[in-house]
Amino acid sequence: MSSDSTTGLVVPSLTLPLEMNDSNGVHIGQVEAFKLFASITANDDTGIIIDNVLPGDEIIIYDASGIASFRMTDMKKVKAVVGIANALATKALVYATDGAALPFTKVWNSTLEKVGDVVGDSKIKHSRRDAYGRDPGTGDYAKNEGGLIVCMPKAKGATYATNDYHLTGDTKNKGRKTKYYPKKANEKNIFYPCNVDGGRMSGVAEMAGTIHVLAFDDKFGDNAGAYTVGMIILRKDRPSGKSRDALLREIQGAPGSL
Repeated sequence: MSSDSTTGLVVPSLTLPLEMNDSNGVHIGQVEAFKLFASITANDDTGIIIDNVLPGDEIIIYDASGIASFRMTDMKKVKAVVGIANALATKALVYATDGAALPFTKVWNSTLEKVGDVVGDSKIKHSRRDAYGRDPGTGDYAKNEGGLIVCMPKAKGATYATNDYHLTGDTKNKGRKTKYYPKKANEKNIFYPCNVDGGRMSGVAEMAGTIHVLAFDDKFGDNAGAYTVGMIILRKDRPSGKSRDALLREIQGAPGSL
């Protein structure tokens, strides 16, 4: 996408390290939580890839914004990207202050600006969906396309909006609740982020591998727009002994916030 996306800070495919140094280069031990920022473009059929996920690790979508169109549009293809905005190791935060996080922030802002420039040349008018699959005009939720899909390691790759993965029931009016998930999605531990009561905003890995997060569709060539997503990954193995809730509060409040 640009030279910025090859710096190692914001990339299409991210391997989660087991251990990290702080912003001064001091080793601070095993990473227990990551705060990730992603820009997921609607016309990228790969989405972002998060590798080195371990059994019991949890991915949480804590923020998502943006509008995408899934019909009758034309946008130059732009790769989805993801980066580590902050991480919490056994002893300390990787970026203890906003100033220490400036290199990441600079690249992240530059990346979003470039995505915005491309999206600005397209028409977000038809079959509009927010990140949760909702049309902002009508309030309806789409069953067959739009929004995000999170493919956990058990899915063994990106999953597309074929008949086996369309939502069911009264999704249109009630949202992407888990009770409307198709059988295949449940079998593969896939979830469709949706912030309604009965929806899912997180998933726990049942096996080691890779997480794919992408726009929910099967024909990407006529899509436009992008979603900006804040994610947290909590490692199951936490030598500090911190509880899930304590760790979540600490990493979500760390410098670098969507």
